[in-house]
Amino acid sequence: MSESLVIETQHVAKRFGHFEAVEDLNLSVPEGSVFALIGANGTGKTTTIRMLMNILRPDHGDITVLGKPSRRFGPRDFESIGYVSESQRLPEALSLAQYFDYLRALYPAWDRALERELCEQFELPPARRIRHLSHGMRMKTLLVGALAFRPKLLVLDEPLSGLDTLVRDEVVNGLLQQAADTTVFISSHELSEIETFTTHVAFLQGGRLLLQEAIETLQSRFRVVNVTLSAVRQLPEPLPADWLLPRLEGHRLRFVDSQHDDSLHSRLAQHFGAVKVDVEPMPLREIANTLMQHRKRNLTR
Repeated sequence: MSESLVIETQHVAKRFGHFEAVEDLNLSVPEGSVFALIGANGTGKTTTIRMLMNILRPDHGDITVLGKPSRRFGPRDFESIGYVSESQRLPEALSLAQYFDYLRALYPAWDRALERELCEQFELPPARRIRHLSHGMRMKTLLVGALAFRPKLLVLDEPLSGLDTLVRDEVVNGLLQQAADTTVFISSHELSEIETFTTHVAFLQGGRLLLQEAIETLQSRFRVVNVTLSAVRQLPEPLPADWLLPRLEGHRLRFVDSQHDDSLHSRLAQHFGAVKVDVEPMPLREIANTLMQHRKRNLTR
């Protein structure tokens, strides 16, 4: 594994009966990144994370986390890894203070000052029993437990799911403030919420990886293109392969340019002559939807 990678998977696959949950997955997560694994529910994100954490064993392939094969993880390895899952259970009978007392004994590097700072920031009442916490407060509790020992890697499985806007912002702000020296691997289908703070993204669809890329590079090369044509006509065949989902509506051609650069106008002129062109940037959600629709269209041909 390269020294700059915190997570690396090679040809990882996992099947449940006849269902292929993850197929030929190759991920490379750079050190210091906030890496988002995104896709619709049921597309393999949680299965991937459970394999990274050695909760599930892959049927094929190799996984390396923090320089060590995940199959060989023992208790001490998790002293450097924080893990938060939407479905994670908490001891309902304990108060928050009792819960953090319990965790403190498990992590030699636990920082009590950071614990107090996070609890104050998230407005967590130490005496309240966990059974009386709202969903948002439970997620904040889990995040404190995953950050207070200053892990090298923080793995978050759908941490924003079901949170209202205010709580979601509080969780994201707390994460960004305290995880500056931590590599963060986060799965989510809440694309508009993670777009502002992730550095890298990977798209999963049907258990397969569509792409992985630095988010700045991804957003710079995807554009919605609207072309006003001089007359109604049939689309010339073939159009460039990087012009995705072309649609002709009257005098207007609309497509997504997935390799946008300064050559767009000259390429359009080759196909249509002089035309009026409008180009729009795309948010992450639209890019994801485009990639998924493009793959579905190709699969049905």
